[in-house]
Amino acid sequence: MAFMIKQEIISSLQKLTGHDFIDITTRGDAAITAALSVIPKDKTVLIPEEGGWLSYPKISKKLGLAVIEVKCDDAKINIQDLQKKLQEHPCGALLYQHPGGYFAEQPMEEIYNLCKKYGCLVIMDVSGSIGTRLCDGKYADILVGSFGEWKLVEAKAGGFISTKDKGLFEEIKNSIQALDEEESFRLISQKLEELPQRISFLTQKRKKIIEDLKKHEIVHKKDIGFVIVVKYEDNEQKERIIYYCKNNNLPWTECPRYIRLNRPAISIELKRIQQ
Repeated sequence: MAFMIKQEIISSLQKLTGHDFIDITTRGDAAITAALSVIPKDKTVLIPEEGGWLSYPKISKKLGLAVIEVKCDDAKINIQDLQKKLQEHPCGALLYQHPGGYFAEQPMEEIYNLCKKYGCLVIMDVSGSIGTRLCDGKYADILVGSFGEWKLVEAKAGGFISTKDKGLFEEIKNSIQALDEEESFRLISQKLEELPQRISFLTQKRKKIIEDLKKHEIVHKKDIGFVIVVKYEDNEQKERIIYYCKNNNLPWTECPRYIRLNRPAISIELKRIQQ
């Protein structure tokens, strides 16, 4: 039974990602570890300077890989700096999140084409975009994702890794820590079925919050995103935003914070809200 449910999940993910070769991992970090396992030790891993995930540098260094940060513009990868890093270093992979920090749409086609020019693999983390047009396997050699807490597919366990190239998948396969729990498979399957409704619910919430806070500086407010990052200039503005969050039972965190933005702001954690 577990095998059948797993195959149903893989079939759903094939439609959502555009990738044919997929496995379900024990967690998102296991997917990242497997993806980076194919990078030669003499190569560098590029990661964004903000809007990434805490595991990117940790896992890279644990695998003995050098890490270099690429400059960002409010969590969007700066293409000019990406090109500079690709020219100056022997880059094995770019590992980045889309949308950056869950709120910044990345120029994924431009990123992919530039990396291909320099022979650099693109590993795109789509934990925050699965089910949207941003989760596009055409512009990544490897996709990784998490189904953990506060993710779009919130099954509290599991993740996935996918490729469009069979040869690359064969290279990765031996490093995959595969999930093998029927109960987890059932919950992942259920959450994938509920994904369109969850995205619709969060999108409507986002629109209302942005309208309510329209007098404040909201970062990339026209992008697809599942957190809302609001900059502030002084303590009065900051307290006003926090008051709004508390008054409306909205979870929030404070920046500077690597996984969101490296400057003063309040991140309204939309993706933590349950329908």
